Amino acid sequence: MKLQDKNIVITGAADGIGLALAKRFLHESPKSISLIDINKSVKDMASELGAEGYVADVTKENQFQSILNQIINKEGSIDLFCSNAGIQQFGTLETSTEDWQKNWDVNVMSHIHAAKVLIPHMQSRKTGYILITVSAAGLLNMPSALSYATTKHAAMGLAENLSIMYGNDGIIVSTLCPQLVDTNMVRSAESLSDDHPLLKDGILPAEVVADEAVKGIDAEKFLILPHKEVAKYIQGKAYDYDAWIQAVRKLVP
Repeated sequence: MKLQDKNIVITGAADGIGLALAKRFLHESPKSISLIDINKSVKDMASELGAEGYVADVTKENQFQSILNQIINKEGSIDLFCSNAGIQQFGTLETSTEDWQKNWDVNVMSHIHAAKVLIPHMQSRKTGYILITVSAAGLLNMPSALSYATTKHAAMGLAENLSIMYGNDGIIVSTLCPQLVDTNMVRSAESLSDDHPLLKDGILPAEVVADEAVKGIDAEKFLILPHKEVAKYIQGKAYDYDAWIQAVRKLVP
């Protein structure tokens, strides 16, 4: 998909990958960009970019869907929806039920809330694009981040299913799957020491991830992998699952 003259919506857009996507998309001459975030600073970010800013909690179905319908009514369509809002949490069995639910609501249900509005809208127009920020954790797992890795796997399954079910209706689905990205979420992760094995492939700037997203959208690729090593890891996982699990065990701190 070419982004020129398209109406674009991005969630989790006040900072990090979401904000980097917005800045990068501006170079493609879209018709409009709408930014959604739970953080009120999204309005200031949007104003600086000449975009529209909306404050909403993507885990609140009615509130979130109301904003999406508001954008559709204002702009006439949503051509590209970037379902980017997400949270990262380290921990294993000590993770509370409350935190599990929070991870589920943000990392999975927010995409579903959006799809309930966007799929019928895009079906009626016989065109549309959904980009879900999943993370390589949804493909490869992530030691010591049980709730994050599990919900990201669910997000990947959801994206696959949406692509299978609605691809014949002209709806394209992509998944953005970087490893570590230089964002506030990663910088604040106390579990990531300088010698942590997850840092082996490096931390990419959000701007690089946004560049790769544009390339992937242009090529309409389902898997967009900013860290190129991930493709090799997926192949190894499929080739010998047991050997792959044994290898990943070595990353456990």
